[in-house]
Amino acid sequence: MPAKTQYRSTNIIIQTILERILRTDKNKPHERNGVIKSHLIKYCALKTSTAEKYLRKMEKAGYIISQEKSWGERKINIYEITQKGRERYEWFVKINTELG
Repeated sequence: MPAKTQYRSTNIIIQTILERILRTDKNKPHERNGVIKSHLIKYCALKTSTAEKYLRKMEKAGYIISQEKSWGERKINIYEITQKGRERYEWFVKINTELG
């Protein structure tokens, strides 16, 4: 019998994205580079289209900001968390803990 697929809630996905950006910031306190989009998608285990949907919503809400930077001949997207995003991360942690 195949295993039942478990889907993550929107809250958990947003919390995971914010958490990854925060962890990167803590690991590089002297730098302010953010997270490369492809690394963020891989860490969060999301399909690219799903991740892009969440990243757009989170940027529109003011939780994160993105910058396009040159990397050799390519362009990459870097995401950073805002102060509002830091505050909302704390909310998501509390809510998800309460909901179990």
